[in-house]
Amino acid sequence: MSIGKMKINFIYFVLWLILSSTLNFAGTIVIAHRGGASMAPENTRSAWQKAIEVKADYIELDIQLSSDDSLMIMHDDTINRTTNGSGLLSSFTYHQLREFDAGSWFGSEFVGEKIPTFSEALKTAKESENKIGIVAEIKTSNSKAVSKVVKMIQDFEMQSKVIISSFNFYQLTEVKSLDSTIQVQLFATASTSYLDQIDAIGGEWIGSDGTPTSFILNYAHEKNISFNSWTINSSDVMKSLIGLGVDAITTDFPKTLIAIGDTTPPSDVVLNNAEVIETSIKFSWQPATDEQSGIMGYKIFRSETSDSEKYLTQVDTISNFEDQTLIENKTFYYKIKAVNNAGIESQNFSNEIYAKTDFDITKPRLLYCTSNIDTSKIYLEFSEPIKKESAENASNFSINNIEVLGAELSKDLKTIILNTQGLTDSLYELNINNISDNASNPNTIVNLITTLRNETKTKNLVAAYTLDSFEPNDNDSIIFDNSGNENNGNVKNGVKISNGILGNGLEFDGVDDFVQFSASPTFDINGSEVTISVWTKLEYLPNEMTANFGPLFDSESDQYVLYEDKNNNELRFKVSTSVSAERPGIPGSALTKNEWINVTGVYNGSNAKIYLNGILKDTHNLTGMLKTGQTAMLGKSGTTGTPSYFKGKIDQVQIFSKALTDIEILNLFENIKREAFYIPLGVSENHSKPNNFYLRQNYPNPFNSFTTISYFLPSKSNVQLKIYDVLGRSSIILVNKIELEGNHSIHFNSDEYLLSSGVYFIQLKCDNYLQTIKMVLLQ
Repeated sequence: MSIGKMKINFIYFVLWLILSSTLNFAGTIVIAHRGGASMAPENTRSAWQKAIEVKADYIELDIQLSSDDSLMIMHDDTINRTTNGSGLLSSFTYHQLREFDAGSWFGSEFVGEKIPTFSEALKTAKESENKIGIVAEIKTSNSKAVSKVVKMIQDFEMQSKVIISSFNFYQLTEVKSLDSTIQVQLFATASTSYLDQIDAIGGEWIGSDGTPTSFILNYAHEKNISFNSWTINSSDVMKSLIGLGVDAITTDFPKTLIAIGDTTPPSDVVLNNAEVIETSIKFSWQPATDEQSGIMGYKIFRSETSDSEKYLTQVDTISNFEDQTLIENKTFYYKIKAVNNAGIESQNFSNEIYAKTDFDITKPRLLYCTSNIDTSKIYLEFSEPIKKESAENASNFSINNIEVLGAELSKDLKTIILNTQGLTDSLYELNINNISDNASNPNTIVNLITTLRNETKTKNLVAAYTLDSFEPNDNDSIIFDNSGNENNGNVKNGVKISNGILGNGLEFDGVDDFVQFSASPTFDINGSEVTISVWTKLEYLPNEMTANFGPLFDSESDQYVLYEDKNNNELRFKVSTSVSAERPGIPGSALTKNEWINVTGVYNGSNAKIYLNGILKDTHNLTGMLKTGQTAMLGKSGTTGTPSYFKGKIDQVQIFSKALTDIEILNLFENIKREAFYIPLGVSENHSKPNNFYLRQNYPNPFNSFTTISYFLPSKSNVQLKIYDVLGRSSIILVNKIELEGNHSIHFNSDEYLLSSGVYFIQLKCDNYLQTIKMVLLQ
């Protein structure tokens, strides 16, 4: 080894010690992969800022060359995956590349994010408070790239803060020939021969995606070569590598890696006084702090006696909470603790506060009235738990021309499921009578009328499951397919009925329970289109799971499936065709646990796509006919080897033999519950009719050509109903006449007015009343 390299490595070692004492743990350097790709759009300024905020040691980024020789930051050689454009990056000029949106694919808050340059990265790092370093991988093979990268680093005087990386050994050799003070890293399999090559040019780093042996680590360290493991997103693997003694870990989750080394608790919490509203108690607190890993959330403790802490729930980083106790005239005591991202709680409980609930004097409110997959069911969701006797008395409900066969109170105790003789595509009027809450002096809705528009969605359905209940059958229970194709499922090993997004749903324990479907001609779609939509409440984010996979709708041979992938930290849609297979995914950072989300996978013969809550998150090119042989399951990954099981909840599963459009997918999310539009009538309500005008949100919204606009008039009125464009121009007058009191509906067809896609406004004007709502037309 040369004396020059020994000096450089000694200087680097001292620098490394200083950094380790302030930012790292156990000597392991934290490198934010593509800037921290779990936190923001990869390889963008937003991602770099996130890495700086969580105090990563280095930003890792990828360098490509534009057609006019600008150093641009992007991993792929095309702009297809991470922008709204397409084509080879090298075919565009700098100015052309800056016109593309590199952020909206990740989330709406990143709309307008630019493709950044290497100079912007160097400036960001140099000006950062913690003087973050850069690991710059040269992706392009253009012969001009190395000299331009080195020159720019020198111009910014950042030689000591940048590590140049490449899979191309000759590019690193060129770097060292131009400036030996810049550290270099070879991406390669960890072997003695590669380490010898690095040593021969005075290189400092090897980056490998494999797990190193103690022999290889010792061999590297004897040559003063540091070992960087990439790309590690599992906390268990991180801990294992730290134990082995790797020098750095590259990860999409720098916050997780930093949290592993956090051994100090967050600060204690100070609670503010409580406010009582009937049986609800509201309180807030002063946010806790944690300098190393940050605050993950707060544990709330509630008891009925002082200084007797009983765990109630955990919330995220909010600083206020409402405890809907549903218990009258009772005193509760509260304390909380902060929890950091390492899972460490505050050393002490907060101060204790207490409050006494009042009496419940408010009637339940009907929030949603919905029909969905099963046209024989209507879901009525109220604002509070309903007395079981009133909820399950079928005579309390009547629908024009439709018989109510039964009523069932769902597991959330707020939703009543009406079983009817079947609904057609019509507008119904539903009478609801004598519905009471559980107050000591029950508050009763004597009578109200709500409207319900039913739209049957059986076309192209392969299977559809409400999952409200299952029926006993020999040793198993059965969930029934509502599509008419009899793709019923057998419930195995204790799957539970639990509260769902709509009515009830299924809860899986992640150990051994699942639902097994049989192979069928309809599950084998035998075409080039499919859509699968699932509502789910995740117990764990993908990288938090103990198993490698979290199967939602899965099968042994993966014809079309939805599942969580731990190692890639994504929720993925996999589709297998006669040509290939693709796995578009939703990044873990975009997912939430313990909240209902809608996940939809679509294959249209050209692309495989995945949507989260109606928004497209990822697209992969794919062609070919769907493979046959689908034997599907809910909650289990396969039938051979050691299967994985899902922990969480699943509801409202639908499979279509067509590729739903963007607007149809958005409607699956937007219209899972439909806001109740009702008129209270009974004398005990203190009035015989409502005294407010009301313009209801059009349904569906967004819409494609057809939508329904509904409104209520409390008295005979001179009505004007108009539609305006975004510039405020009144282009359409739907109603301009005197109308009688009551409910009114307009079936609007945008094609009749030659409207283009966009945002429009509906305005209802009645005498001195004026109300405006927004609607979205997607053609």
